Amino acid sequence: MKLKWSKPRLAVAFALALWAAMLSFIILAQRLPYYLSPRTSWLAPVGGVTLTLAAFARLATARTTSSERLTSRHLLNLAVLVTPALLVIFLPPLTLGAFAAQRRGPSVSGAYAEATGRDLSTGDLSLIDIFGLSFNNELNQLAPRAGSTSSFVGFVSRYPGDAADEFRLNRFMITCCPGDAVIISLRIVGAPPGEFKPDDWVRVTGAIYPIGQQVVVDASEVVSIPRPKHPYLNPN
Repeated sequence: MKLKWSKPRLAVAFALALWAAMLSFIILAQRLPYYLSPRTSWLAPVGGVTLTLAAFARLATARTTSSERLTSRHLLNLAVLVTPALLVIFLPPLTLGAFAAQRRGPSVSGAYAEATGRDLSTGDLSLIDIFGLSFNNELNQLAPRAGSTSSFVGFVSRYPGDAADEFRLNRFMITCCPGDAVIISLRIVGAPPGEFKPDDWVRVTGAIYPIGQQVVVDASEVVSIPRPKHPYLNPN
């Protein structure tokens, strides 16, 4: 009996191959940091290989003895499957920004609560260091460093009531992917009024002051920078 190509099975093979191609694309285009943390980046190559094998397996069984047509339901399911992959391939990578920063709550899981395990009274100070101290209610450890100079990179957001020379410097931290992101924010004062807009990436250098449950940076320099290649921070 003559075998015929099953269009629904070919459609599934196409969808699987497209997703495999998308994963290969974000690896080769060095876009993994926009979607996965270093802890979970192995999922992309493993997923790419698995989906490629699945596509070939589906293609190998795509010929049947009966005629199978593509129905409107098949087409709808195909569209749902392939649209996300096409968006990732053809649209520039997006990151969480000022809109998300103003709406993302501060509560986090225990995965983020790991102590830094080092003395933070001297040496370089990072946003993750500040987050860890804030989470553990230990910002008082920075009291000896009040007035010392540090530099931080993040994107700008503003809140109602902020003065013209103030903004919030933000950075998202992820353990798996942007879906579990938490926000780290510093209050910046003494910035050039009106020069920086929400979502602008900047490097702020200035004197740090721990005040209550926040850290204020009295800026001595604010410089516009391109969006970093690795926009999300990752806990150690």
